[in-house]
This record gives sequence, C-alpha cells and structure tokens, in this order.
Amino acid sequence: MPGQTLPASILAALLLTCPALATELQKAPMAPGPVPCSSKGQGFVRLPGSDSCVRVSGRVTAGMDLRAGHAPAVAPLVAGRLAIDNRADTELGEVRTYLRIGNGRR
Repeated sequence: MPGQTLPASILAALLLTCPALATELQKAPMAPGPVPCSSKGQGFVRLPGSDSCVRVSGRVTAGMDLRAGHAPAVAPLVAGRLAIDNRADTELGEVRTYLRIGNGRR
C-alpha cells in the first residue's frame, strides 16, 4: 500500500540475509564461456561441449524521407537481417550450415 514502510524486523531480516546470498553466489560453479575459434575466422566461437564453431551476425537499417516539400512517408523504411553460420570438422571434412533471414537489398 502506498505510504507504508516495512516493519523493522522484516527489514533487518532482509539486510542480514543479503551477505549470505552473496557468499552462496561466490561458491556457485562458473560455467565456461564461449572460446574463440580462430581457425574458422573472425567472430566464430566454440561453444562448451561442442565441436562446432558458430558465428551470429546481422544488421538493421532504418530511414525516413524528410525532404522539404514532401510529406513524411506513411511508414519509415526499415530493413534487417540475421545470419547464423555454423562450421564443424568431421571425418569427411568441414560441414557448413548457413542460415540468413531478413529483408533488404544485400
């Protein structure tokens, strides 16, 4: 309810448990992050527990026609693209999976 404050006992309990929670977080195991995969090129990372290297990229462009004497466009020009490139070394050689979703000229 607006204008009410927490009772002192609840506030004290919260303040006393915060350091304990912080200590527990410090003891939690850290998962290894992605490792750069320089053999496949710039931007590729090897995910933990996997033999494949992945790169996620994309772009977004937006614009509007604001020339003098012209009414603004009904909808602004918006274009975007998302690309996922996956490469894995196998017994038969490198296998590549490439997915690109989006609109635009390029």
